[in-house]
Amino acid sequence: MRARFWGTRGSIPTPGQRTVRYGGNTACVEVRDARGSILVLDAGTGLRELGLHLAQKANGPLSLEMFLSHLHWDHIQGIPFFRPAYDPRTAIRIHAPAHAHPLKDLLGIGMDDPFFPVDLDAIPARLDIEEMPHDGVRDAGPFHVRSTLLYHPAPALAYRVEADGRSLVYATDTEDPFSGRENPVIALASGADCLIHDAQYQDDDYKKGWGHSTIASAVDVAARAGVRRLVLYHHDPDRSDDALDEIGKRAQELARERAGDLEVLVAYEGMELAL
Repeated sequence: MRARFWGTRGSIPTPGQRTVRYGGNTACVEVRDARGSILVLDAGTGLRELGLHLAQKANGPLSLEMFLSHLHWDHIQGIPFFRPAYDPRTAIRIHAPAHAHPLKDLLGIGMDDPFFPVDLDAIPARLDIEEMPHDGVRDAGPFHVRSTLLYHPAPALAYRVEADGRSLVYATDTEDPFSGRENPVIALASGADCLIHDAQYQDDDYKKGWGHSTIASAVDVAARAGVRRLVLYHHDPDRSDDALDEIGKRAQELARERAGDLEVLVAYEGMELAL
């Protein structure tokens, strides 16, 4: 199983000279198994770049599974600009947490007139949208996926993805280290090969109630879960490349103190990991 990062930023896209190395696109991670099956985690603006890549490499009909952590804009804005969605040979199955209203209606709001020229129902690809239980299990092609509900202002899920005897946990937009309850991410990530974890804040700029973690709390979760590798993710839009360089150094030092063999990486666009 391999993972590639197409968007690593949180809240809003941040193109510009200060974010060239780590990237300015919002959340999107591509996961492939050994046979090339595709699972996509979140559909932020990084999904557009992934779509261009898939369209260029296409050698026949495309089928993929897409798991959305939640429906905040920075996690769904890439959907209208995903080029394979405009190919009638493409099949996309979207999984997302349940809401009080139908998921298709909610996902289509941003594409309704007058906000976008193509309605969600007019996309040529075959699109299936399914609710993912808040603590559920699902087989998506060769991938085995488990979910757990996170502490966040909107319904949000973390996912554990397993294939090829490897495990990847995706836990973005979680304030669970500060929720005052047992953190469900620790159990979900127990013994995982890789944990991609929200790390939007530092201790001195943490915003209570905004639904995000600090770098130090992400390291603590990884250490308590006994994971092999931690990827810091969902970077604050104000965080520059230079600031992220320093965060990476400090986080690795903290990990050596907390769990000596824990590897810490800072997610950047184009980063590829073999699990």
